[in-house]
Amino acid sequence: MRVLYLGLSGVTHPSATTYHLVRGADPWSDGHTEYEAVPWLAHAMEAWPDVQIVLTSTQPWKHGLPAVLRRMPALAGRVVGHTFEELTTQPVRLVRSRSGASRRRPYSSEEYWRMNKADVVAAHVDWFEPEAWVAVDDEDILWRPEHAAHVCIVDGCEGLRNPAEQDRLLCCLRANFGPPRDALSGEFQR
Repeated sequence: MRVLYLGLSGVTHPSATTYHLVRGADPWSDGHTEYEAVPWLAHAMEAWPDVQIVLTSTQPWKHGLPAVLRRMPALAGRVVGHTFEELTTQPVRLVRSRSGASRRRPYSSEEYWRMNKADVVAAHVDWFEPEAWVAVDDEDILWRPEHAAHVCIVDGCEGLRNPAEQDRLLCCLRANFGPPRDALSGEFQR
């Protein structure tokens, strides 16, 4: 399986916190809308029809995955899960007990919330073992050097509405998933 690890706030729409901090305004008052870049991303992903999406956002945890998917119907059919649910309910990591025995167990909720986005994605990649993967997020700290070619960091005030950020993601998708499907290849060769 080929996977796009997708953050939502700061990627599909501005992060309200970052936007307010940087621009001193509310993104929604400035004309932005939630999930505003989803149509562009859905169209771009048509060039890689077999790529599935795992959400790395806290929104599925907060609002429930079905509620989030209803707000982004153009991508909903590609979403195969979200990191919080999978990492906290599946036996994803090997731990050693005091007696020296090893067993696989999920992360606790507390452990998950202490992880940064880079650690969350790395843990999911280690467990899920996708054939190829790309992560797109606005959180740029502590990504492993060996993951640099897989990570597309976007401006949290702009997200994927910005053409420069779109180009950056398209380059990362091409590098990790290969050339886009022929029907769209001319459009996405920027």
